[in-house]
Amino acid sequence: MTGMQKERPFRFAVWLWLLTTAVLLASGSWLLKTELPEAENLKTEIQAITIDRLGEKNNMNKERIDDISISRGLIGWNVEISLNADKSFTMFSTKQQIWQDAIDILEPLSGFDQLNGISLSFILPVENSLHKSVMSFRLDKATRDQLIWSNVDPSILPDITYDYQEHPVLNN
Repeated sequence: MTGMQKERPFRFAVWLWLLTTAVLLASGSWLLKTELPEAENLKTEIQAITIDRLGEKNNMNKERIDDISISRGLIGWNVEISLNADKSFTMFSTKQQIWQDAIDILEPLSGFDQLNGISLSFILPVENSLHKSVMSFRLDKATRDQLIWSNVDPSILPDITYDYQEHPVLNN
């Protein structure tokens, strides 16, 4: 009798692990699948808005959109957009242009209810012509919903965004 009692918990544990593994594999496959039609449609719409608002190429003749990645979050979609920025006469005017470009993109993207987090990163050649991110930040849906975009001054972006980072070259 003691041998049967020991086997039953062991069998139960084995079946529990097998069932858990099967459930994780089944549910995890949709997380690994990055080519979801909804994500692809969203990516296409974001590309169209970006090109419509900022143009297909920057003023250094590089493709405006470096990368767009979309991931499913707990609440909606999160998007990370990397853009090649325009270079202006001075670095201060370049920074102001980047802020304005960010507003020009964020305004229409804020109308997408399925977007939760939007991260923007702007790339410029800095040291030895290496292209680096010179500004990046993210903005969540709750903050975007509170803004009246026609009244937003671009210079407040560092104050209203999360994880705002700026390369020192923009302060030269």
